[in-house]
Amino acid sequence: MTKLAVCGAINWDISCFVDHLPTPGEEVTVKHITRVSGGTGGNVAVAAARILEAKEVALIGTLGEDDIARQQIAILDAEGVITEGINYISGEESGQAYIMVDQKGQNVIASCLGANAQLQPEHLNKPSVNLLLQECHGIVLTDPPLDVAEELITLAKRRRIPLLWDPGILVSQGWEALQSLARQVEILFFNEAEATALFGTAEVAMRLQHLQELGFSNHTVLKLGAQGATLLEPATGTVIEISALPLKDLGLTVINTVGCGDVFVGAFAAYHILDTSLQKSLIMATAAAGFNATQTETRGGPERATLEEIVQRSRNLDFVIRERKLS
Repeated sequence: MTKLAVCGAINWDISCFVDHLPTPGEEVTVKHITRVSGGTGGNVAVAAARILEAKEVALIGTLGEDDIARQQIAILDAEGVITEGINYISGEESGQAYIMVDQKGQNVIASCLGANAQLQPEHLNKPSVNLLLQECHGIVLTDPPLDVAEELITLAKRRRIPLLWDPGILVSQGWEALQSLARQVEILFFNEAEATALFGTAEVAMRLQHLQELGFSNHTVLKLGAQGATLLEPATGTVIEISALPLKDLGLTVINTVGCGDVFVGAFAAYHILDTSLQKSLIMATAAAGFNATQTETRGGPERATLEEIVQRSRNLDFVIRERKLS
């Protein structure tokens, strides 16, 4: 039975690993190339499925009618993700992403949305999709078109089920386009670049104040990569922070940071619908994202037993929650 429904992009990732990222006009030599499944929606669904049971996470999205689509479905099926909510668009290529990754795991990404851009609100009314949405205990939105996000937020509010939203590329449209919807979701996610673009500052206190001035009463999670993660609670003026997973002390090395933010969201959502506290969800999500940075693939995340063992090993390495009041 579906516990979590995820709606977002499904991409085929072509990753080129280089010594350093090129400057404009510079040509660099590619050391090796990987071609693997990715996309924010697919990544979040797989990360959550590895923590929950098989066939408890459903993915809603779109693919083309091509070889990439067939490969994507086979991979998702193997991960135990429910794929009945995926639509196929005739005449469109499946989404693809072209990625460069340097020796430190930093990256630049150019995405071809392809079929992802053709997801429509009407798709949510299909019997197979409607059934998944009726069964689920929670919904995660990554970056579907804004009208699809609006439809799902309305549905979740009507059914009083938690909805978590990582707007991703939609942040480029600014607060004016997002804030009326953002107020209605339980948890928002932004990475550091997105948060700076929206808030106009990197200061935690100023970000919290901005949310308060906008009348937000929900939770905002900032995915800060090597700096860990922060949860802002505008209603109480509380900031909850955790440092990044201490990889060096665990004998692990960063290889590729692509997809780590998606693993974060998938792990957070999985633990959240298991009725764990926000603090524990934040810890598990941060650990899952950190572990994923030590792997080459962009789509992944640890199994639940592995993740909980990593967190247990890290408890004596200052990997703990810190909470403070700012107002």
